[in-house]
Amino acid sequence: MRSLKADPQLRDVLGDAIRPQPEWWLNGDPRIEGKIGQLQGNIDVSFRVKGSKGTGTVYFTSIRKEKGVPFTVLRFKVISDDGTVVHVSDTLSIEH
Repeated sequence: MRSLKADPQLRDVLGDAIRPQPEWWLNGDPRIEGKIGQLQGNIDVSFRVKGSKGTGTVYFTSIRKEKGVPFTVLRFKVISDDGTVVHVSDTLSIEH
């Protein structure tokens, strides 16, 4: 969430106060889909976020090639509900 909140391009698309989108049927908690397998070396999750101007879905995928090696981020992007894609990574870019 820290990376999402700090990304200037994402703030342009979703607005300020970016946070996980609460679900009423989860008592206000966000729904996070996917799998985190730290021992297996893979993380693949998605969840909804909202800001003051809009909402979108975060997609994050990361792998660790072998034990003791840091994780490598393969995918970290947000697709807003209007179709704008913001890549949140080492090379920040935006496409529509």
